[in-house]
Amino acid sequence: MAPPAVAEFPNDTKPVVAASVMKLANELTVLPEKFVKAVGERPVTAHNDYCKEIPVISLKGIDNESERARIVAEVGRACADWGIFQIVDHGMSAVLMKRTMETVLEFFKLPVEEKLKCAAKPGDFPVGYASGSHRASDDVLDWREFMAHRSLPKAIRENDISTWPDKPEHYRKTLVEYCDACDGLVTALLGLISESLGLPTNYIKNFVGGDDADQKMILNYYPQCPMPDLTLGLRSHTDYGTITVLQQDQVGGLQVYNADRRKWVTVEPIPGALVVNLADQLQILSNNKYCSVMHQAIVNSNHTRLSIATLSNPNAMSQMGPAPELLSAENPAKYRTYKFKEYLPICIAKKATNHCDAVAL
Repeated sequence: MAPPAVAEFPNDTKPVVAASVMKLANELTVLPEKFVKAVGERPVTAHNDYCKEIPVISLKGIDNESERARIVAEVGRACADWGIFQIVDHGMSAVLMKRTMETVLEFFKLPVEEKLKCAAKPGDFPVGYASGSHRASDDVLDWREFMAHRSLPKAIRENDISTWPDKPEHYRKTLVEYCDACDGLVTALLGLISESLGLPTNYIKNFVGGDDADQKMILNYYPQCPMPDLTLGLRSHTDYGTITVLQQDQVGGLQVYNADRRKWVTVEPIPGALVVNLADQLQILSNNKYCSVMHQAIVNSNHTRLSIATLSNPNAMSQMGPAPELLSAENPAKYRTYKFKEYLPICIAKKATNHCDAVAL
């Protein structure tokens, strides 16, 4: 069985920024005890032992009727069988993708003192810089540094952007351009997923709040690790929102749990591709036809790894649950309805290791 997923629960006491993982990586040859995972949580598949079966879908011809039918069918199979797929020919600017990765790397290479100017603060979703974890209550930390931003709706971004790093100097401009491009791509992806369920193209986008839906960006930096077999870069979890788009560099490390194989498999980095993984709300909306994929990040002793996760979530007030159009006497609702803002508190109250189970009927 898969290790239990750990929810990114809100309202913890304070973030952990006391020790820079990058600094530790440059100084130590033995992994500190606070990073050593329990035996059942340690990685068992190498960071570069790639699974060739995870779907790679070309979006070329998405506006052509016959090609779109092919794409919709491929997306539907990937959502049902894996909960994750990679996309190529997606229309995102290669120049923008490269510039954004370079900008993010520049930030993480700044002195610790500079990064701490943007240290994460307590809240429903920590925003800012943290190292190891954003939860002070964690006894065991992850081997990563990260920066988190609330990037949409625009009103929230405009309120927050003065707290974003001002070094490197092009940081804010580049990330705004990137998150807006991701938002357009997510709209297209949700349209494909809607159609694969037999729903109108804009169904899911409207279901999760339309233009008032939420977007968060998490920038992850995983330094080389002296004892990578004993720890994780990011512990196993499912994303609690709608869908996540990930850009990663060419150093492997993203793993997903494949229930059929009962094992973790590593996602192969493909130049120019973006990784798309389904989150909890799409499993629930589809009434269990599609799956929210459990995933984790592992590290290695030779190379640092960088990724940018763009998480699209419903608006806090959106009414969530199975899409009524998908229900019937033969396919009754498997989940209750709730406002999205209630989802994580429900998971906490029920101590659910699998988020979706917390709202199951």
